[in-house]
Amino acid sequence: MTRSNRTLTQFAVDQLKQFANGKTDLGGRKESNTTTSVHLDHFNDETTFQVFLFDQCIFEASSTHIILRNGGFFDAKGRPSRTTRERLNGLLDAAGELGWIPQGVRAFLANNGQKDTCFVGHGKTVAVLDNQCPDRVIVRNSNQLLVF
Repeated sequence: MTRSNRTLTQFAVDQLKQFANGKTDLGGRKESNTTTSVHLDHFNDETTFQVFLFDQCIFEASSTHIILRNGGFFDAKGRPSRTTRERLNGLLDAAGELGWIPQGVRAFLANNGQKDTCFVGHGKTVAVLDNQCPDRVIVRNSNQLLVF
């Protein structure tokens, strides 16, 4: 069982796991700068789980996909903040453990041939997540990583 070394990330991970186990009364739970929420979209009758960092949504999970957002907090190179990456990595680890996506998907820093930036993915399947690319969608599929 993957556990984060950061208390607030672990809080969000624990809430995600409760949501995955069918608990939907998790709305408005807050620990310091991290808030979790469960939202029922009445238009398509689907429940989503969200994680907010400083009131900005950085993670959203539905039955078909996961949305990762840069959160609007950046380092000097325009990459998501260390705290944002920490939260996303804990949640991605949990999503992999739950079988929602392949294990090993991460938000990581690397050079894309032009600049140092932040990527989301694993192996050769990656996508930029920075101040120019505010969000990414990962299809919930445990056998194949699909990042858009």
